[in-house]
Amino acid sequence: MKTLAFASRNAKELQRDVLTSIFGIAFPIVLLVLLSVINSSIPKEAHMTLFEIKNLTGGISAFGLVFLSLFSALLVSKDRCTAFIIRLYASPLKPSGYILGYTVPLIPMALLQTLVTC
Repeated sequence: MKTLAFASRNAKELQRDVLTSIFGIAFPIVLLVLLSVINSSIPKEAHMTLFEIKNLTGGISAFGLVFLSLFSALLVSKDRCTAFIIRLYASPLKPSGYILGYTVPLIPMALLQTLVTC
């Protein structure tokens, strides 16, 4: 229950951050569109299959998940810079509760990002 309350707080913190929304959902889509435009400008005679959507989707999805780990690290560092982390140390949360509290809010975002990318 304490972990879910902590995860709820972190989810609200992520929702308030505009940068997370832009890079989390829109950036992989923009990257796919950009690479598709590059693919359309390559002549067919070159037989270049590197920039085809079927070859890019997995890499873009994994690249987006790397951004989610960046957002998690930013959230932890922001909490560490404030006095919030000191209050967390005084709470009855176990170490696994801390890790789950930072991870659980990112799971729906990761699923949404992968779904949108695929």
